[in-house]
Amino acid sequence: MQPKVYVLIVSAVAMSAVGQMALKIAVERAHLKNAIAAGAVSALGAAAVSPALWAAVFIYVSSVALWLWVLSEADLSTAYPFVSLGFVLTMVFAAVFLKEAITPLKLAGTLLILVGCVLVAKSA
Repeated sequence: MQPKVYVLIVSAVAMSAVGQMALKIAVERAHLKNAIAAGAVSALGAAAVSPALWAAVFIYVSSVALWLWVLSEADLSTAYPFVSLGFVLTMVFAAVFLKEAITPLKLAGTLLILVGCVLVAKSA
């Protein structure tokens, strides 16, 4: 596989993690959080007019489009294990940008995911 494909894979995974973080930030905004608490109809109305939520959805959908490009260039069994890197990146982004705690159990679980990723990638 060409090096550019690995760059595409990592970019898609990183963009997905950024999209997750952006979604979290969007739903934590007071007007959207209050609307979600008020019920589905209120939540849908607030979501429809939330620029932050639309930006987050755009980032996430862009990551899906990039992933489709990856799938056109790489074997699924080679590319898919890299998706697990999204767990790692999301945890790091959440800790750095959202000040979420990384507990020993979260860290251990994430390391297990990475080990599994390596094992699956080596078996392909």
